[in-house]
Amino acid sequence: MALPMQARSEGTLEKIRRTNAVVIAYLNGTTPFAFLGDDKQVTGYTIELCRNIAEGLRKELKLPLMQVQFMEVDTVTRFIALDQGKADLECSTSTNNAERRKIAAFTVPHFFAAVRMLVKKDSGIRNWEDLRGKTVVVPRNTPMVKLLEQRSKIRSLDVKVVEVAYNEDAFDSVEKGKADAFVMEDVLLRRYLLSAPQPKNYLVVGDALSLEPYGIMMRKGDPEFKKFVDLQMVRIVRSGEIFRIYDRWFVQPISAKVPSMDMPMGFILRDTLRYPTDKVGDD
Repeated sequence: MALPMQARSEGTLEKIRRTNAVVIAYLNGTTPFAFLGDDKQVTGYTIELCRNIAEGLRKELKLPLMQVQFMEVDTVTRFIALDQGKADLECSTSTNNAERRKIAAFTVPHFFAAVRMLVKKDSGIRNWEDLRGKTVVVPRNTPMVKLLEQRSKIRSLDVKVVEVAYNEDAFDSVEKGKADAFVMEDVLLRRYLLSAPQPKNYLVVGDALSLEPYGIMMRKGDPEFKKFVDLQMVRIVRSGEIFRIYDRWFVQPISAKVPSMDMPMGFILRDTLRYPTDKVGDD
């Protein structure tokens, strides 16, 4: 996933001052992190955190008329948008890992997800060993590909891994019988269960293959902007605002049409937020 990083003379804060706008990139359909609400406005847990960061920018830079603009991206173009300065923040479900830190910067983690799999209830698949010789679908340019290849090699599973552009395509593949399992972070899999026409026909199964810390992404090589974003995240955490925002999206009903995720904040995230840092386990 190596992308050529461009040398940029203008820092992100300078760009925001010049344009009087901050641009937030997002992966649509990653409910409850980033998605289009019933009013067609971009909303969600990570989006609300980024709006809060943008408000801090507005105050600190003394830009009362600063606009917050949104740019929809996919799993590839999110990195390009940051590197080329088209977006200032990427606010969805991006995992902070060693490979990605080569091409992007991350702030304090705001969520930890476990990698599991979504299968049809009658498939007989309940754990990773049950995937032997089967077809698994994953979103393109995510850590799932490497994780699956490692597990398949260690366990001699001979798994066929198919990559697709969007999470919706992965779910459709399982629904239509083109794939036996959809491997992704459990929180996103649960989101598809909530919206599936027949949710009782599916299960999220498997031991946690990996623990994935989600972080807001920025362009690499801009320490001034990263320091500012880090300070804003620390402010959101220490004020307790992050707990209210989390509760809004994971404990309360998401909307009149979408029920609660029923996922109170777990110990790992709560403990991490006691001493907020951008450092994660694979540093």
